[in-house]
Amino acid sequence: MKFTKLTKVVLTASMVLPLAIAPLSVNAAQNNKSAVKTEKKANLKSQQFVLSKASDKIKKAYHTKDNKPMVYKAMFMADQPIVELTATKKMPSLRKTLYVDQQVNIKVGKVETLLNNKKAYKKAKTISYSHVKGYGWVKTSELTKGIFMSAD
Repeated sequence: MKFTKLTKVVLTASMVLPLAIAPLSVNAAQNNKSAVKTEKKANLKSQQFVLSKASDKIKKAYHTKDNKPMVYKAMFMADQPIVELTATKKMPSLRKTLYVDQQVNIKVGKVETLLNNKKAYKKAKTISYSHVKGYGWVKTSELTKGIFMSAD
Protein backbone atom coordinates (compact mmCIF):
# COMPACT_ATOMS: atom_id res chain seq x y z
CA MET A 1 0.00 0.00 0.00
CA LYS A 2 1.43 3.33 -1.05
CA PHE A 3 1.09 6.26 1.37
CA THR A 4 1.42 9.89 0.48
CA LYS A 5 2.85 12.45 2.89
CA LEU A 6 -0.62 13.75 3.68
CA THR A 7 -1.90 10.30 4.57
CA LYS A 8 1.10 9.68 6.83
CA VAL A 9 0.43 12.92 8.69
CA VAL A 10 -3.26 12.12 9.12
CA LEU A 11 -2.51 8.57 10.34
CA THR A 12 0.13 9.83 12.77
CA ALA A 13 -2.22 12.52 14.09
CA SER A 14 -5.04 10.02 14.56
CA MET A 15 -2.75 7.77 16.65
CA VAL A 16 -1.23 10.57 18.74
CA LEU A 17 -4.33 12.72 19.25
CA PRO A 18 -6.02 10.43 21.83
CA LEU A 19 -2.78 10.34 23.82
CA ALA A 20 -2.60 14.13 23.83
CA ILE A 21 -6.24 14.67 24.85
CA ALA A 22 -6.32 12.16 27.74
CA PRO A 23 -3.88 14.07 30.00
CA LEU A 24 -5.73 17.33 29.29
CA SER A 25 -9.02 15.90 30.54
CA VAL A 26 -7.30 14.57 33.69
CA ASN A 27 -5.71 17.98 34.28
CA ALA A 28 -9.08 19.69 33.88
CA ALA A 29 -10.54 17.57 36.67
CA GLN A 30 -7.56 18.33 38.91
CA ASN A 31 -7.74 22.04 38.09
CA ASN A 32 -11.32 22.20 39.40
CA LYS A 33 -10.15 20.75 42.72
CA SER A 34 -7.16 23.09 42.89
CA ALA A 35 -9.37 26.08 42.02
CA VAL A 36 -11.48 25.36 45.10
CA LYS A 37 -8.32 25.10 47.23
CA THR A 38 -6.96 28.40 45.90
CA GLU A 39 -10.28 30.10 46.71
CA LYS A 40 -9.98 28.89 50.29
CA LYS A 41 -6.38 30.06 50.44
CA ALA A 42 -7.35 33.45 49.02
CA ASN A 43 -9.68 33.93 51.99
CA LEU A 44 -6.72 33.69 54.38
CA LYS A 45 -5.44 36.98 55.73
CA SER A 46 -2.08 38.00 54.27
CA GLN A 47 -0.14 41.21 54.83
CA GLN A 48 3.10 42.68 53.54
CA PHE A 49 5.75 44.10 55.86
CA VAL A 50 9.21 45.60 55.49
CA LEU A 51 12.02 43.35 56.64
CA SER A 52 14.31 45.08 59.09
CA LYS A 53 16.60 42.31 60.36
CA ALA A 54 16.92 38.58 59.76
CA SER A 55 19.02 36.02 61.59
CA ASP A 56 19.36 32.31 61.11
CA LYS A 57 21.29 29.40 62.59
CA ILE A 58 19.72 30.00 65.98
CA LYS A 59 18.70 27.25 68.34
CA LYS A 60 16.62 28.67 71.14
CA ALA A 61 14.12 26.80 73.27
CA TYR A 62 10.61 28.21 73.73
CA HIS A 63 7.26 26.88 74.84
CA THR A 64 3.66 28.03 74.84
CA LYS A 65 1.70 28.33 78.02
CA ASP A 66 -2.07 28.16 77.64
CA ASN A 67 -2.25 30.45 74.62
CA LYS A 68 -2.61 29.18 71.07
CA PRO A 69 -0.51 31.47 68.86
CA MET A 70 -1.32 31.99 65.18
CA VAL A 71 1.04 30.28 62.72
CA TYR A 72 2.02 32.20 59.58
CA LYS A 73 3.50 31.22 56.24
CA ALA A 74 6.17 33.68 55.07
CA MET A 75 7.14 34.60 51.53
CA PHE A 76 10.31 36.67 51.20
CA MET A 77 10.77 38.88 48.14
CA ALA A 78 14.06 38.38 46.34
CA ASP A 79 14.61 41.91 45.05
CA GLN A 80 13.19 44.00 47.92
CA PRO A 81 13.23 43.74 51.72
CA ILE A 82 9.57 42.77 51.84
CA VAL A 83 8.03 39.77 53.57
CA GLU A 84 4.43 38.63 53.09
CA LEU A 85 2.91 36.79 56.05
CA THR A 86 -0.20 34.68 55.57
CA ALA A 87 -2.09 33.33 58.57
CA THR A 88 -2.53 29.58 58.16
CA LYS A 89 -3.74 28.06 61.43
CA LYS A 90 -3.53 28.26 65.20
CA MET A 91 -0.81 26.28 66.93
CA PRO A 92 -2.22 23.70 69.32
CA SER A 93 -1.57 24.23 73.02
CA LEU A 94 1.44 21.98 73.36
CA ARG A 95 2.98 20.71 76.53
CA LYS A 96 6.47 20.39 75.11
CA THR A 97 9.55 22.41 74.19
CA LEU A 98 9.59 24.11 70.78
CA TYR A 99 12.82 25.04 69.02
CA VAL A 100 13.32 28.20 66.99
CA ASP A 101 15.83 28.15 64.16
CA GLN A 102 15.31 31.58 62.51
CA GLN A 103 14.11 35.02 63.57
CA VAL A 104 13.10 38.13 61.63
CA ASN A 105 12.26 41.64 62.72
CA ILE A 106 9.73 43.49 60.59
CA LYS A 107 8.55 47.09 60.45
CA VAL A 108 4.81 47.69 60.54
CA GLY A 109 3.34 50.35 58.28
CA LYS A 110 2.61 51.12 54.66
CA VAL A 111 5.30 49.32 52.65
CA GLU A 112 5.88 52.01 50.00
CA THR A 113 6.20 54.74 52.62
CA LEU A 114 8.65 52.77 54.74
CA LEU A 115 10.86 51.91 51.77
CA ASN A 116 11.01 55.51 50.48
CA ASN A 117 11.05 57.55 53.70
CA LYS A 118 13.88 57.01 56.24
CA LYS A 119 12.14 58.95 59.01
CA ALA A 120 9.00 56.84 58.70
CA TYR A 121 11.16 53.70 58.68
CA LYS A 122 12.88 54.69 61.93
CA LYS A 123 9.59 55.61 63.65
CA ALA A 124 7.78 52.43 62.56
CA LYS A 125 6.97 49.79 65.15
CA THR A 126 9.13 46.65 65.07
CA ILE A 127 7.68 43.17 65.59
CA SER A 128 9.71 39.98 65.89
CA TYR A 129 8.68 36.66 64.33
CA SER A 130 10.34 33.30 64.99
CA HIS A 131 10.33 30.19 62.83
CA VAL A 132 9.28 27.24 64.99
CA LYS A 133 10.52 23.95 63.57
CA GLY A 134 7.68 21.87 62.22
CA TYR A 135 5.03 24.59 62.41
CA GLY A 136 5.95 27.89 60.75
CA TRP A 137 6.38 31.54 61.70
CA VAL A 138 4.98 32.70 65.05
CA LYS A 139 5.11 36.07 66.83
CA THR A 140 7.94 35.86 69.33
CA SER A 141 5.90 37.77 71.91
CA GLU A 142 3.40 34.89 72.02
CA LEU A 143 6.10 32.37 72.97
CA THR A 144 7.72 31.91 76.38
CA LYS A 145 11.49 31.51 76.65
CA GLY A 146 12.93 28.34 78.08
CA ILE A 147 12.17 24.66 78.00
CA PHE A 148 8.80 23.32 79.09
CA MET A 149 8.62 22.04 82.68
CA SER A 150 5.39 20.47 83.80
CA ALA A 151 4.02 21.47 87.18
CA ASP A 152 3.14 18.40 89.18
